[in-house]
Amino acid sequence: MSHPPERTSRRLPDRARDATLRALHRTGWRVAARVPVPVVRAVAVVAARVAVRREGVHVATLRRNLGLATGTPASDAMVRAGVRSYLRTFWEVLALPGWSRAETLARVRTEGEERLRDAHAGPGCVVALPHSGNWDLAGAWACGTGMGVSTVAEQLSDAEFEAFLAFRRGLGMEVLSHRDRSAIPALAAALRRGRLVCLVADRDLDGSGVPVRWRDQPVTLPAGPAMVARRTGAVLLPAVCRYEGDQMVIRFGEPVRPRPGREGLVAMTQDVADFFAAQIAAAPQDWHMLQPFFAAAAAAAADGRRAG
Repeated sequence: MSHPPERTSRRLPDRARDATLRALHRTGWRVAARVPVPVVRAVAVVAARVAVRREGVHVATLRRNLGLATGTPASDAMVRAGVRSYLRTFWEVLALPGWSRAETLARVRTEGEERLRDAHAGPGCVVALPHSGNWDLAGAWACGTGMGVSTVAEQLSDAEFEAFLAFRRGLGMEVLSHRDRSAIPALAAALRRGRLVCLVADRDLDGSGVPVRWRDQPVTLPAGPAMVARRTGAVLLPAVCRYEGDQMVIRFGEPVRPRPGREGLVAMTQDVADFFAAQIAAAPQDWHMLQPFFAAAAAAAADGRRAG
C-alpha cells in the first residue's frame, strides 16, 4: 500500500491523519475478514468510479504509469480496474490476520514455483517483486508453506512502522527498515539461516538505484536484490503477482544470471526490470504504482506544458 513519506517536522494535520490511519488499520485488522466478499467488491466498484471521475493526483499518476507501462494511453476502464485492484489489496491486507493458514493458501496459485523451491533448497533465494497484486499475501503464502520470509519495508512514522512490523511479524515475516544501514548484511545472515529473502524492487526510495530501461523508458531501480544475491551466492528470482478471479497468481521468472562488477549489477537489475515490464504489461491493472515512476517522461510532459 502507498503511504506518505516520513517528515522530520510533522504538522498537526499530518499527525491527525496518521492517527486516523492507524485507528482504521487497527479496526480493519479486527473486522475485515468478516466482511462478505460481495460487499467488498461492490464498494470497490463504486469507489473506483468516483475516484476516476474526480481524477485526483494519485489517480492521474496511476493513469500515466499504466499508459507508459503498456505503450497505450490508459482508458478510464483500465484506471477503474487499477483502483479496484488497489482497494482489493487494501482489504486483503486488513483481512489477512483473520484468515486461517488454509484460507490464505487457498487464495494463492503459483506458476514456476519449482524454481523457487529448488533455489530455496540449495544456495538460497532472493525474490524481487514489484508493487503488483498483494505482496503481503505472497509473503504470508511463503511463510505458510514452510519458507520464513525476511524483507525490507519503507520506514514510515515510528508508530505506523511499528504497527506494520507487528502485522507482518504476525504473518511470520522478519522486517527491516529501508533506512537500516545494516540491512544488506542482515539479509545475508537471514539467507544463511535458511530464510527466503523477498524484496519489493520497483521503487527507488532513496535515489541510489541503478539506471535501467522499462520497455523504452529510462528508470532507476534498486540494486539491493542483485547485491544480496551476488554477495551470498543465492539465486535471484524475479516474480510478479496478479489477480485472477478469487485467487492471486504468483509467477516466478527464470533465475537471473550473476555477473561481476558495477556493469554486472546493472545487467542483473535490467533482467529483473525486463521480467517486471513484460508481466505488468500483460496485467497492468494490478500494478499499484500511484507514485511518479517514469521520471523522464513526466519531466518531458511538464516541459511541454510550460512551452505551450
